[in-house]
Amino acid sequence: MILEGIIKFQVRHETCVCCRDSDIEELTKWRNSLKAAGLVGQDATKYGGFGFGNLSKRMPDGTFLITASQTGHLEKLTPEDYVKIIASDPAQNLVCSQGIQRPSSETLTHLAVYGSNPRVRFVFHVHSHEIWMARDDLGLPTTNPAVECGTPEMFYEVQRLLKDCCNQQKGVLAMGGHTDGILAWGETADETGFSLLLLLRHTTLQS
Repeated sequence: MILEGIIKFQVRHETCVCCRDSDIEELTKWRNSLKAAGLVGQDATKYGGFGFGNLSKRMPDGTFLITASQTGHLEKLTPEDYVKIIASDPAQNLVCSQGIQRPSSETLTHLAVYGSNPRVRFVFHVHSHEIWMARDDLGLPTTNPAVECGTPEMFYEVQRLLKDCCNQQKGVLAMGGHTDGILAWGETADETGFSLLLLLRHTTLQS
């Protein structure tokens, strides 16, 4: 099993508060909902005890806000728990960021989705055993199981999948080599979050 929370890219980081409460309002709403559904959080019995799941938002200036590394255990996030991604170079395995804490280990994966579709404004990475196990029945695009999470290889693998317009339109993919890992995206936070909750409800009812 690939452990959560291990940052595998180089980080050039400036320590500062990078956003305001108003910037994270939609992310906070959906993080609370997804945490309540068990799709985001931290559990000592799962994933080596590391936190799991992260949410991000494209800002008007082209930067991205993403939940900081290992914040899954927190009940409520504040601006100090978010990181702004101001530049990246996947070929060099490099992320440039601002924030009080370090960026999520899945930052490159989020950036792959944003780079594949300029209309996408939100990306949510969650963990759901039910959805992940039903990925074939649901027809979800799935990354190569040999590709590890949080790596440049995953960045390029997600980009490869999303070159297919049909895969883009689904708004959800499964991470084949990342146990229970599910990625969703959309033009709004509600579109992104509800797609996950509807899939969870469907798979729970089928089990």
